[in-house]
Amino acid sequence: MEDAALNDPVPAAAAATTAAPGAPAAVDPESMMMLNSMGFSELHATAALKSCNGDVERAADWLFSHADDLNGAVASINPVVSNASVGAVPGAGTVPGLDGIGRYELFGVVSHMGGNTACGHYVAHVKTDGQW
Repeated sequence: MEDAALNDPVPAAAAATTAAPGAPAAVDPESMMMLNSMGFSELHATAALKSCNGDVERAADWLFSHADDLNGAVASINPVVSNASVGAVPGAGTVPGLDGIGRYELFGVVSHMGGNTACGHYVAHVKTDGQW
């Protein structure tokens, strides 16, 4: 069996994927869906996938490790996008929820003590009558 194109040069991938600055990068829809299902916006997920060369596991780790300032981290990757628009949801904040403004109070935390999730102990900390 012979491959007629065996000795042909490999086409340059960079020339085929050149996009204008600020244009949305093409990402794998399945990777995008996985990150969206974790609660990340499309803009945040796109920036993470871009930063991690499309590796969805590394992108999820990148998102969680930058969770304290996700908008700033995305802006550092894609400076064309302003901080005001990073993670913005069209129409958000313009229509109040049917049951009022969301308000939450933490009443329980589960922590893990051990080397990994397969070994160790899980401990529940519950707030009862204002006391932990």
